[in-house]
Amino acid sequence: METKSREKLNNYDSDTRILSEVDHLYRRRKYDGSYDSRDLSEIHENLVTAVKEAAVPFAVSTTHQEYRDGSFYWLDQSPVDVAMSGYKFHEHQSASKRDDVEVEEAIDVGINLKPGKFKVFISPRMTDSDAPYDVAKKEHLADDDQIRIHSLDLDESGAINGKYMQSMLIRDIPHSAWRDLLNDPNNIFNKSLNIEDDNSALSIMKTHAELEIDEEDLPGGVLDIARATLPYMDEESRQKVQAQLDLFDCDQEEIHKQAENIAARWLDFEIELTQSLSDGIASKTVTNFIGSLSGSWSDEMNSLIKNNTTFDGSLNMNRQLALELEKAKRNTLWVSAAVKAGNQEVIDKIGQKSADRILSNEDNINNLMSSKNTSADQINNISNQTNNLIASHNISIGSGCGGSVRGSFSPSEKLELFRNKRENWQWSQGICIISACDNKGQIVLVGPCSICVNCQSKFDLEGN
Repeated sequence: METKSREKLNNYDSDTRILSEVDHLYRRRKYDGSYDSRDLSEIHENLVTAVKEAAVPFAVSTTHQEYRDGSFYWLDQSPVDVAMSGYKFHEHQSASKRDDVEVEEAIDVGINLKPGKFKVFISPRMTDSDAPYDVAKKEHLADDDQIRIHSLDLDESGAINGKYMQSMLIRDIPHSAWRDLLNDPNNIFNKSLNIEDDNSALSIMKTHAELEIDEEDLPGGVLDIARATLPYMDEESRQKVQAQLDLFDCDQEEIHKQAENIAARWLDFEIELTQSLSDGIASKTVTNFIGSLSGSWSDEMNSLIKNNTTFDGSLNMNRQLALELEKAKRNTLWVSAAVKAGNQEVIDKIGQKSADRILSNEDNINNLMSSKNTSADQINNISNQTNNLIASHNISIGSGCGGSVRGSFSPSEKLELFRNKRENWQWSQGICIISACDNKGQIVLVGPCSICVNCQSKFDLEGN
């Protein structure tokens, strides 16, 4: 790609990555505001993968792309389109060079993927040779190695239905292990590969066109690629990586089911946020989400809400507010997913007592979601309890393409004081933003984020 074109792609708002699914939904909305069921299914599948990458470090993800018009597609995007979207999310030249390779790999897979073969792509975290750590961290390329494999989906006659992509994230594999694996003529690929720069992760990525292996020789999929690095590292590194690989022996089907449930709730919110941005006014669901966390928002978030509250109590929706709400929603859902999956690192951050309560709430939500007689209010009430509990810990969570997020919540020590001394809240004359408020449109006493006394009392009951 020409430098000028890449610079144009990189000149994007900082919210592009966070609001990417909202933007996909906005692009695919019909004139009446509805969506094609296939589009929703494919976006849900994308969110399932995002949940796994962000919250479950021992999850394997498998996605499917339909074959039509001579290419593979996700929504209306080919693999090359998806790869090129990476330029939107990266600023540093070293990251853009990786995007170049991603585009090349997408083209190569589209042309050269064969029946009975896996095409393998190894994308290690940046090394010091690629970029300084602070640059790699900013670009979300500092901590995780990604491994993915592609295979064809054929019907009984051998015609192409689409392709599968299986992927995983893993940490602590030394760069030298990847280098030595690929240099070894007796490696899993049965050939030595030409690596341009022994110290560069980018050089590892560039070997993708040569990484082809029979499906029968890779029964464990991406996990077999990760395991193949073990003989090429010292004992200390081997123990770290093996400990991670042992975690992948969990029930992957159950992990997938849990991620699907979280992704379904996430998709519902994305649709509401998309509708709110389209209308320019926050929907009932969005304002209720704000209200449910009224005691947890930071001062900056409370000011943002107040500044967007109109004279009639509506809440103007713009990308700045949508961005902060999306961060908060991701944070609460991802922490819930992590606890449900047994992510010990996250559990240690919030404490076992909080984790037990979140786990109990998630079990109740899942049971309610599978019941025919469940109302949305029942699920929302339990979610509100979980959200406020998660907000009280105010932790950062995430990994992979989505990066890590922290909600615009008050610091925990300030939050405890704020909640315990609600009589010290700054109540003022205003109009409540809650659409179902009994005093809608009237001047009443409202709290820090434009929620009136009566509505606040209801949210307090739900949050306990």
